[in-house]
Amino acid sequence: RTVILFLAAWREFMFEQREGEDNDDDDDDDDNNDGSCSMLSNAAISTSTRARVAMPVGGNDDGRSENRRVEPMRSERKRRRRQTKWGMANSGASINKVVGLRGGANLAPAQVRSEVFQRLLVSALVTLVYEACLGHTLEFIKIDMQTSTAESYTCRDSIRSITSKKGTAGLWDGFLPWGCIQAISKGAVFGLAHHIASQILIPMAKGEDATLPLTLAMTMAGGIAGGFQGYALSPTLLLKTRIMTDSIFRQSMSIWKTLHLSATIGYRVVVIEGIQSLMKGSNVFALKRVFDWSTRYFFADLFESWLSRSLSEGESLSLLKKSLASLLGGVASTYATLPLDVLVAKVQDAKKAGDNTSALSLFKNELKEKGLQGLVSSYMRGFGPRLWHVCLTVVVLKTLSPVVYNHLFGQH
Repeated sequence: RTVILFLAAWREFMFEQREGEDNDDDDDDDDNNDGSCSMLSNAAISTSTRARVAMPVGGNDDGRSENRRVEPMRSERKRRRRQTKWGMANSGASINKVVGLRGGANLAPAQVRSEVFQRLLVSALVTLVYEACLGHTLEFIKIDMQTSTAESYTCRDSIRSITSKKGTAGLWDGFLPWGCIQAISKGAVFGLAHHIASQILIPMAKGEDATLPLTLAMTMAGGIAGGFQGYALSPTLLLKTRIMTDSIFRQSMSIWKTLHLSATIGYRVVVIEGIQSLMKGSNVFALKRVFDWSTRYFFADLFESWLSRSLSEGESLSLLKKSLASLLGGVASTYATLPLDVLVAKVQDAKKAGDNTSALSLFKNELKEKGLQGLVSSYMRGFGPRLWHVCLTVVVLKTLSPVVYNHLFGQH
């Protein structure tokens, strides 16, 4: 049902954009100023200023008009409702300042669809490069530590276990094909969902009739996008986690055999456990993603606002200060969502294949067996790699991706 509602909202949004393009062709004198639909920031605020005047009525013989009549009020009200619905109403100076902090850019309606595609492309490529270079390795070490049954298991022990028989190539187990698919879809799905959520929520925070605080609207947009991202990525995360936690993949084997076993693990999971097993832990993962991106955006924006207090009028934060704010936001978000992250890893562990124990039951059983102190110790495993992974992910997706977009497509 969630996916159907999401697709319906996207279809209606694209229809409105096409209608806006048709109106553009008919009205040469329209002054349109459509805001950035940044996938990776909260600057998806559209603005438009239109002054529609009808053709002259009652002109004299030499063609000069004596009277002009404005467009009928009914059409005007309809146009204003459409603008308000999709975030095309005029924004105030305070909102423009926030948009400036988040890397906004101005576009004409005819460019919106190509701009959306460009941002999806950039977010997917940037995430893929980051995950291939560092993100996947950090996540591998984190998951290995979180699912280990050893009493004392450090980050060094995890690296030694992963690389003991395959060398450093073992650190990329699971990246092909599932980690690669996840990296590409992670940025694209989040970007698309965030754009649509922002187009709906941001207008609610504008004008005298605002029903939401601007910060809350931006935070909610990030959380909604995270929820959609969680459900979309859950199957690939499960398959990648199975590879990371299956002892078979720790054995000495060629790269080609590793790739073959990795590519066919999805078939084995479906045959043995059923196709529904691909969504095992998806609810917890989606909930985690909601809190992940809500807290990341909230804390990052909070630190950006704090750093911008020393700026003069019209001055914006430097890239270094934005990155610092994203790092600090990642640190705060890591502490806030650590229990959910560990629960997802434990539920999708290969050692629990076929076990239908819910995440809540798993948490209760661990609390009963280990006590509060043992539970805290268990859930703090992998904190270091997760902290670095979250902080760098926020910097890459929130701060650096708009920079790459501006560089590639000339939006300086």
